[in-house]
Amino acid sequence: MTTNRRDRDSYPAMDGAGDRRKVGMSTFLIHGKAQTVRWDFSHHTVPPLSSSVTYRLDSAERGGRGFLQFGRGREEDAEPVYIYDRLDEPTRSILEDDLAKAEGGEICCTFSTGMAAIAAALGILTKPGDHIVAYGTIYGCTYSLLTRWLSRLQIGTTFCDFTDLQAVRAAVRPETRVLYAETPANPTMEMVDLEALCALRDELNATRSADQKVRVLVDNTFASPYCQRPLEWGRIWRSSP
Repeated sequence: MTTNRRDRDSYPAMDGAGDRRKVGMSTFLIHGKAQTVRWDFSHHTVPPLSSSVTYRLDSAERGGRGFLQFGRGREEDAEPVYIYDRLDEPTRSILEDDLAKAEGGEICCTFSTGMAAIAAALGILTKPGDHIVAYGTIYGCTYSLLTRWLSRLQIGTTFCDFTDLQAVRAAVRPETRVLYAETPANPTMEMVDLEALCALRDELNATRSADQKVRVLVDNTFASPYCQRPLEWGRIWRSSP
C-alpha cells in the first residue's frame, strides 16, 4: 500500500487573493479557497453556480483580452474574462483550482465523465504504433477503450499484474509509452505501489530519448487527494472520477 511522504492531514499555506491560510487537508477539501477572483461575488460562503453559456463583452478589447488569456494562460489571481463556457466559466474554474491545489499540481482539467478524461489522456500520450502496459484489473469501459477502440489506431495493450513489478517490466517494449493503472483497483480494491512503479518508469526512461519516454497514468476511482496524491511520486497523469 502506498503512503504519502508527509502527514496526510497537513497542507501548505494557501496562496491567492484574500486567501493566505494554513489549513488541514480535510478542511481544504470541504471548503476550498476562502476567496477567488473567478467569481465577482467572492464573499459568498458558497460560490453561486453559473448557468451562462455566453458572457457579455463590453468591448472588442475585452474580448481580445479574454482570448489571449485562454490561449496563453493567466496568473491564477488575475481577473478572468469569460467568453463562452466551453472555454472557461467560473463554476468549473473554481473546481479545477481547488482540485489542482488538493492534488499538489499546477493545473487541472475537468471532464463531463471519467472515460472522457481517460480517453483524452491516452490520446495525448499515444499515437499509432505505440504500446500500453495496463493493469489487468481495470474498469470495464477502460478495457473496451484499450481493446476495441485504440486497437483500431494500431495502439496495442498488454495486460499484467501491477502488484508484480517484474511482470510489468517484462511486458514493456521499446514502443511502450504508458503504464496505466487503477489504484485502488475497480472492483477488487487492490493497491499499486506508486513509488515503486514510478521508480521503474524512471529506470526505463534513463536510456530513452525524449520522444520515447514512458508515462504513468493513474485512475483513482476510489481514492481522493486526502489519502492518495500520485503527483508526489513524480510526473504522473491522473484521472479523477
